[in-house]
Amino acid sequence: MQDEPRFHGWVWVVYVVLFCAAVPWYLPDSASRPVWPGFPLWVTVSLTATVGIALFTVFVIRRYWDEDQR
Repeated sequence: MQDEPRFHGWVWVVYVVLFCAAVPWYLPDSASRPVWPGFPLWVTVSLTATVGIALFTVFVIRRYWDEDQR
């Protein structure tokens, strides 16, 4: 039987944190200056959080739904 990740509260907490980080409304106005290869800081933060969401999703799927791991 497969273990459902939706029943693990920590999974939801991590997703909420990552999605909040992906929308960098918390950055100051000075974050619009180019910082990393010509991108403003808010773009870098958003892209990093998006990659984090994707990698965490892979982790959750492999940890809870991958039958080969059992």
